[in-house]
Amino acid sequence: MNPIRHLVVGPPQHGVTRHGAGIAAMHPYEVIRTQDAPASAELPTDGLLHLHVTDRLFGSGPQEAAEAVLAIAAQRACSLTLHDLPQPSDGPTNHPRRAQAYARMAAASVGVIVASEHEAGLLRAACELAGVKPVRIEVVPLPIDVLPLADVAGAAARAAAVRPRQIGVLGFLYPGKGHDLALEACASCPADVGLLALGRPSPGHEDLVEELTARAEVLGRTFEISGYVPDDQLTDRLRSIAVPVAPHEHLSASGSIGSWIAAGRRPLVPSSAYVAELQARNPQSVLEYGPDAPAGSPPSLREALQAALQDPALTWLPPGTQVGPTSAEAAAAYAAILRRWAQ
Repeated sequence: MNPIRHLVVGPPQHGVTRHGAGIAAMHPYEVIRTQDAPASAELPTDGLLHLHVTDRLFGSGPQEAAEAVLAIAAQRACSLTLHDLPQPSDGPTNHPRRAQAYARMAAASVGVIVASEHEAGLLRAACELAGVKPVRIEVVPLPIDVLPLADVAGAAARAAAVRPRQIGVLGFLYPGKGHDLALEACASCPADVGLLALGRPSPGHEDLVEELTARAEVLGRTFEISGYVPDDQLTDRLRSIAVPVAPHEHLSASGSIGSWIAAGRRPLVPSSAYVAELQARNPQSVLEYGPDAPAGSPPSLREALQAALQDPALTWLPPGTQVGPTSAEAAAAYAAILRRWAQ
């Protein structure tokens, strides 16, 4: 069989880099790790090279990222995992630019893996918008490895007893992530409830810390940002939060939701096509809210927070809940796809 290699680009703390490195580590294939997109001449030309790609890791903008990927694909057979698929919520200027870039990258590959059926639809729409012939697309959901809790009730009671109570949002801080929505919703909660951003600002968005801090003062609430949380501390931090929230309203797939679930939590999430897909695969793994949520769900984040604060057990997975795919299952799916494409 032709050799298969993974190319994983970016800082080790980035979600896309972590996902790519995690999948690659479970394969007997060579892994090429770089901080920035390498020059094509630096890479082997035989076999299949699989790239784990989001535009922000491969260039200063979508077109620069596409040019970097196309230069690599011009000299060898490449397949891609694409993350952060372009969608209309990117805005009237950025959406077509990102759609064009993603369509060009996809067209240069022998096949693309995405993390949800919703993302597959977004990629097909990007190809149509760019006038590019659709490519082979496979869906492998992001893995979730649940760390079992021996005493769910005890963990829930301990988290609920922490004062002041904190609403937690996990992941990079950037516009659209939903930290501002969570902070506004805090204003209707009991006076001791504040917001904790578990993560650090995305590069170029450090100003959001000052903006959220100022808004919190106006609302009479606390706002804290943890900075990067090391892996060996993350589970404990996620289990100490009063209410886990993933308020991003335009998700196409979400590693942060998976991290909450892996820690035994059921985060509050706005209803969306991706969330419906997640719920179909892993029933009751999250708590939906919003006008499009299932009947009986809270109509807004404000009501969802109030319900979770009144009944802390709502935000914990019941003992024995089966969630997946596991990392081993996701890696096996990748291996089968890449072997087929490498032939």
